[in-house]
Amino acid sequence: MRFAGQAINGGNYINAASNANKDISAALAKTAPDWGTSSKMGMKNAAEEAMAGMQASADVATAGITGEALAQQGALQAAGIKAQGEAAASATQSQGLSSMLGSIGGAAIGAFKPKAATTSFGSYGPSNFNLNQNFW
Repeated sequence: MRFAGQAINGGNYINAASNANKDISAALAKTAPDWGTSSKMGMKNAAEEAMAGMQASADVATAGITGEALAQQGALQAAGIKAQGEAAASATQSQGLSSMLGSIGGAAIGAFKPKAATTSFGSYGPSNFNLNQNFW
């Protein structure tokens, strides 16, 4: 079978290929990534990451400062408690010394009391002389 008189027109093929290329380009343009938005998202994520790192660093520094302050506070409280104990011990020791010296002094005075004989003079005699009065 012969197709005489029917010439093959190459223009139809070229037009078809050309239109297919336009359709593909349009489809790719519609689905292409938005590099501007992608770039903005990347910058935002990098900034948030940097801020989180700074916040974590600040939190660690704050915890260290707080820990140091609590340690110093505890040391000062311990020193205060120790000073109170030493003051109480010193006061107790002073009271003990005072009591001891008072006892020794009272015994010494009692040892040197003059012994007066009882007389029949009644209220005028030396037996009514009271040594417990303070004459000094």
